[in-house]
Amino acid sequence: MSEMWRPRWAEKLSVNKISLEIVKDMIQKSDRLNVAVSELKNKTTVIDCGVNAPGGYKAGEMVTKIAFGGVAETHITNITYGDIFIPTLITYTDFPALIAICTYIWEGVVPSPKEPGGAWISGPARALSPEPKLFGSKIDYRDPCPDVAVLVVQPLENVLPDERFAGIVVEKCKVNPENLYLVVTPTNSVTGSVQVSARGLEDNFGRLTEYYRMPYHSIKHGSSSTPISPISPKLFKEPCCWADDMIWYGGRVHWWIRPPEGFNLEAIVSDMVIENHPLSFGMTFYDVIRKKHPLSPAMEVLDSMEPYVKRCLQAGMGLCWHVAEAAINDLNTGKMHHAGRIHVDMIKKLIQNPW
Repeated sequence: MSEMWRPRWAEKLSVNKISLEIVKDMIQKSDRLNVAVSELKNKTTVIDCGVNAPGGYKAGEMVTKIAFGGVAETHITNITYGDIFIPTLITYTDFPALIAICTYIWEGVVPSPKEPGGAWISGPARALSPEPKLFGSKIDYRDPCPDVAVLVVQPLENVLPDERFAGIVVEKCKVNPENLYLVVTPTNSVTGSVQVSARGLEDNFGRLTEYYRMPYHSIKHGSSSTPISPISPKLFKEPCCWADDMIWYGGRVHWWIRPPEGFNLEAIVSDMVIENHPLSFGMTFYDVIRKKHPLSPAMEVLDSMEPYVKRCLQAGMGLCWHVAEAAINDLNTGKMHHAGRIHVDMIKKLIQNPW
């Protein structure tokens, strides 16, 4: 087994410290951001971006930065798709390896979203885990400033975390409760829809590194653009448009990669896009998840994968890890490899008359 890659920035770059600066900015500007700040009995700070406070676009941009450990930039613009325009999230990072450390959902820590008080969690607090093999043999990084933890909390229902929830995270991250910051973004909120839009870049990084086995250190820069999904009270309950649908049919990713010998970037970029996967192309996220569509035969290789990614693939999520359009710049040759296109017909169907 090859030695773990230790980045040159590993001892200096603290994702929790950088993210805390964004959190403090959110607290200071809470009224302008439409967010609410509260303190639990154990002194943990909760920033509500969509449960009892409405949140919004700007809060969504800031939460997305936090989810990426503070080392990504995001902004929202309007892009025309066919004859309709949709608010679209642009995201880019020069530290793509931190996507796995910060942005992947952190499973097995708090109750699942289907349980009372449960949620999906992610963010820089994940880099404080004492588990030495959290990222397999791919990267050697632990946050060098372990005194503060910032966590993005994505509940299924519109419920804020309580002291019990915070206590679990405190124990896992080994921080004092007053140094824990929980940023709450329900999926069924504008803020939540914005930050989930950025996860096309996360999914694609997982596909590159866990399925195609691209070394973390080979991926130098990444960017994405994704139309922001409408929000619906039917989310997770009945058919409606999901943010993941927008990633499939309107999401774009672009990478700068210096591949080791033997990687066929032309084949990889072609395999990334949904139109080249007939088992999932034309389906909706609801179709795949709720109807338990079987795994694609291309997703059979599960050994040695990052645990979160492996569980996703075993659960059938591998079918979801596609985008509409993908491009890779090969830093060894200067050539760009490209595949896919925006599927305006599917986007319009999803937004205007999905079922």
